[in-house]
Formats: sequence, C-alpha cells, structure tokens
Amino acid sequence: MFHKLHRQMTFFCAAVTGMILILLTLLCLWISEQSLEKNHYASFQNETNSVLTHLQLQDVISLQWVNQLAEKNHFELLLYDNGSPLYLQQLGGAHRTATGEDVRLAVQTAADSFGLNIFSSSGRQLAQHAEFTLSGASGTSYYVSAGTVSKAHGTLSFLLFYPRTAQNGQLLFQRLAFFFADLLALLLLTAFSWQFTGYMLRPLEENVKRQSAFVASASHELRTPLAVMRSGIEALQKASGDADRAHFMSILMQENLRMQRLVSDMLILTNSDARSLSLHETPCQPDELLLAAYEKYELLAADKDISLKITLPDDASPTCSLDADRIGQVLSVLLDNALSYTPAGGTVTLSLSYDAANGQTAHSAAKYIRFTVSDSGCGVPDDDKTRIFDRFYRAEQSHTSKDHYGLGLCIAKEIVTAHRGKIFVTDAPEGGACFSVVLPRE
Repeated sequence: MFHKLHRQMTFFCAAVTGMILILLTLLCLWISEQSLEKNHYASFQNETNSVLTHLQLQDVISLQWVNQLAEKNHFELLLYDNGSPLYLQQLGGAHRTATGEDVRLAVQTAADSFGLNIFSSSGRQLAQHAEFTLSGASGTSYYVSAGTVSKAHGTLSFLLFYPRTAQNGQLLFQRLAFFFADLLALLLLTAFSWQFTGYMLRPLEENVKRQSAFVASASHELRTPLAVMRSGIEALQKASGDADRAHFMSILMQENLRMQRLVSDMLILTNSDARSLSLHETPCQPDELLLAAYEKYELLAADKDISLKITLPDDASPTCSLDADRIGQVLSVLLDNALSYTPAGGTVTLSLSYDAANGQTAHSAAKYIRFTVSDSGCGVPDDDKTRIFDRFYRAEQSHTSKDHYGLGLCIAKEIVTAHRGKIFVTDAPEGGACFSVVLPRE
C-alpha cells in the first residue's frame, strides 16, 4: 500500500512542480525571445538609418562600400538608378542571398502595405523608406527595408535584405537550452520528490506498523483470559457442588479483572497516540506522592520478604504542579515491576531529590523534581534499556507472569512525556535497575 502511495505522491509532486516549472520556463523563454527579436530589429533599424544617410550624402556609390557592408553586417543591398539595377549588381559584386522572387515580394509588400512604390517617381519626397518582415520564397526570413532617395539626376531606390538566420539560430539554441535545462530539472525534481515523499511517509508507515503490532499483541494478550473464562464457564456448567462453583466463579472474576486492566491500559495508550491524554494538574507535595506509593506497597513487599525503603529530603518539599493520580500510577508501575523482579531478601528503595537552578541547592529554587525507584534484582541489559518502554515488550521474553503485559512502562513513559518530563533506566548501585522520573516543577 505504501509503495503504491509513494509512487503516486512522487508522480503528483513531480507533475505539479514540473507544470509550474514549465509554465515559468515558457514565460521566461517568451520574454527572452521578445527581447532578442527587439534587439535584432533595433540593430537592423540602426544599420538601415546608417545606409540611408550614406546614400543621401554620397553621390558616388562604390562597389567596395557595398561589399564591406555585406561582409560586416551580412546585409544584401540592392540599388536601382531610376528603376534600373546599378552596374555593380550586374557584376555580382554583392553577396546574393535574396532571389528574384524575394525581390518581387519585397517590392510588392512595400507597395501594398505601405503605399511605397520604389520604382515610381511621382510625388517623390527627398527620402522615404519602410521596414517590414518578409518570408522569402526559399523559406528564408528577412528584415527588409525598402526606400528611395532623391538625387540631382533622378531617384535612387534601394532594397536592404537582412537574413534572420543568425537570429533564428540563437532562438533555436535558446529553446534547446531551456528544454534540456527543464528536462534536467524535472529529473532532479522527480528524484527529490521520491526522497521527500518517502521521508514524509516513513513516520506514517512506521506508525501503521506499530499499530498493527499493537493490535496483534493486544489480541494475543486478550486471547488467554478469554480462553480461561470460556473454560471456567464450561466447568461452571458442569460443577455439582457449591464449593466448585465458587472456585470457578473466583477464576472468572480474576480473569475479568485482568481484561479490565488490559483494556484500561490500551485506552490510555490510545489517548496518548491521539494526543488526548487528559491531565488534571493541581498543586501537590512530591513527598506525599512518594509516601502514598510506599504505604500502598509496604505490605506486598513484606509478603514477598523484600525490604522496601524510602529516602526523602530533610527540608520541606516545595509545591509542584502535577497530576497526582497519573504520577501515582507511574510510581505504581515502577514499584510493581521492582517487586516482581527483585528476589526474596532483596531491597527496593524509593527516593526523592531536586535539581536546583544555577547551582543553588535550596528546594525553593529547584526547577526539576526527581523520583527514583531502584532495586537489587537482576537489572536491565544495556540493549534493553530503551526498548523496555516499547509496547508489549518484556526484557525477559521467558517472563510469563499474568499480571504483566509489557504495557506498564510504556504507559509510564506516555504519562511522564505528557508532563513534559523524561523517564529512563540506569544500573543501580546494588546491581539491579534504577528507574528515574524527572519532571519540571511547573
């Protein structure tokens, strides 16, 4: 599913950004071509004015000047004295590119579009000319200037052909450059889209995998109490005495309580995933929370022959803003785990300390409070120190206690994170595990 979505998102991102890129490229190309054509046409007009001025001022037109003009500017200048071609053109001195048909089309265009008949002398001004674009009979495009200059002996007519071959070559080169630049940009955009969409989808894919694993693990955990309850119901139906019925009813009640705890834990995790884990922070005393947890597990520790100790600061504890019930739940999880993994004769220690600001030691200046639960049990291997906070993970895979589903530490982490704190485990001095919960006072 995610591979298909990855491809679709890559195509969509590349297509959208590619379309925007192409539109911007076409706009830039159009502006550039307009500027290029304008520059070429302005250059043509400047040269035309220069030629017209020379024809007006000079009474003698040399073949050398015409050839130099053609070689320098790639123009072709055709001159007519009272309608007859000059002798230098008959010699073929000029560089001929325009055909006879091109000349006829130029003369006709000047007459039809501008009313300028270069071979007519009626009403002739001192000088008149017109510039236009012409598509030649051979397919060559020209800028053309057609005009006349009045002389003492009559009229000098001219046709100036400027092939647009160089300009068209520049336009073609520019279009190819833009095309290959866009092609390269599209390839880079596609590669970037593939990496970017993959990066964006990776957390979602991992989240779905975690949810699938969570559902699978929850289903596995629920299967056991359901099977026990089914067996208990069948046995209850077959029981003959009140004692047997009471025994099986007790089993059913215990399994029902186990399922309630498991469902409650899963609801807490679901709320934390949806960022809707509710906290009711009120002013409270951290030492009172620790004492309440100590009193709650004191008898259980004595029954297991485990020494439960508590260490509190000498000074009065400062007031903190916490959700007392949720922090009490965290301490219960840590104490329950510590008593489960500590053998008889071992020790579990509860302690409270403060992290002061700017090196101060007064509790009133402390910015953080630290709850610590350490034991003298088997400890936690280094490879498991971070993984034990994952859902349904047990550091001892052989651990089969019905009261532990691998959710307690995960829930504790979610509650601590909701308080903007952190929880971690280190090695205890006694050789066991030391769980620390660090919370901000405010």
